[in-house]
Amino acid sequence: MRQIFISDLHIGDGSAKDDFEFDEELIDLLEHFSTQPDVELIIVGDGLELLESRAVKDFGLTSFDVLVSSLDGTVLSNIESRHPRLFESFRKFSKQHRIIYVVGNHDYYVLGNQRLKDELRNLLRCEVMPYYYNEDAGLLAMHGNQFDLINKFSKDGDGTIVPPLGDYMTRYMMFHFDEYLESLVPAEILSDYDNVRPSLDVFHWFERVQEVYDLGVDILELWVGAFLKMMQTAEARIWMKKNFPRLRCLSKVFLNKWGGITLGSLLVRAVMKIRGMRRSDYLFRKAKRLFREKALTADELIGYTDGELRLPELNVVVFGHIHHHAFRVVPVKGQNKFYINCGTWRPVVEKVNGRKKYGFQKKAELFYAIVSVPRSGDLDITTNVKNKTSKSKFL
Repeated sequence: MRQIFISDLHIGDGSAKDDFEFDEELIDLLEHFSTQPDVELIIVGDGLELLESRAVKDFGLTSFDVLVSSLDGTVLSNIESRHPRLFESFRKFSKQHRIIYVVGNHDYYVLGNQRLKDELRNLLRCEVMPYYYNEDAGLLAMHGNQFDLINKFSKDGDGTIVPPLGDYMTRYMMFHFDEYLESLVPAEILSDYDNVRPSLDVFHWFERVQEVYDLGVDILELWVGAFLKMMQTAEARIWMKKNFPRLRCLSKVFLNKWGGITLGSLLVRAVMKIRGMRRSDYLFRKAKRLFREKALTADELIGYTDGELRLPELNVVVFGHIHHHAFRVVPVKGQNKFYINCGTWRPVVEKVNGRKKYGFQKKAELFYAIVSVPRSGDLDITTNVKNKTSKSKFL
């Protein structure tokens, strides 16, 4: 049996934040393996872009719980209508092969809404799971946002689930910054600041946009201002109270009229720098811990499943989420274990040669991994990545 792992496709509905443009490449991949026996496809989270969809935006800044329960199949049908041949290819593949859809943070609503889950099952003819564990291979696949402070669930003192700040932050900025940016720059620029890697470079990206387009307005100041206003909302304060109870008073210095935009900017930069440093290896560190402990705590699985998860055997850990693909060997007690991150099929925006003076390039690294699970003998792992860019994708 061979299992194909991909993640973070972010296939969207054609709205401003939908920058999935690799239908043909994914169709080719599915068709290639459709004719081969004993193949399964595992999508390791964020296969579809629900969070930044028109359907979600139409609900406004309603509470997370109301949003999850209110969405219907429209959000999925809108995406299918944008990518009809691709969805037909998924269905063709599923006639002979199993598709497992693991839920991430941009498609979480599927897990919390039974109607959406049923719609997705019918749409792709797939199985929908919070995580995937193959006991025969000792392989665990989960999205990875469960270990990202901004994008994980937590619980209040009374046991109430506190939703991720990242979900509310994304929806807030859609209204209070994205719409304004869309009126200033070409549509393809709008999604780019979400895709800047490392995330701290977004400040230099804003500066580059202003140089190229001569906007006459400081969009970095607008973005930081919108972010700080978001942090003053009730939803953000509840999240801060739960996750940073000792820092709430300090944050007020940055978020009130005395702190102003300068101190606020320093706070945002500091937070993003810390996140950027963590993003480089925190899922790899988590995988190494999993190899040693072979268990996930109940806190790490809040919002996805109840209770802890014990793993009888663990040889391979597959994550997504951080949009940076990786394949690493991890020696554990004399045995080789394997960490895979499936990266993303969403474009990544980064400095040319790592230098601000050369501008930014937008490229995609279409990654997938194949894990062969023999009935006896060693695991066989193959990874493949296709790099794609063009002369027009430079800023």
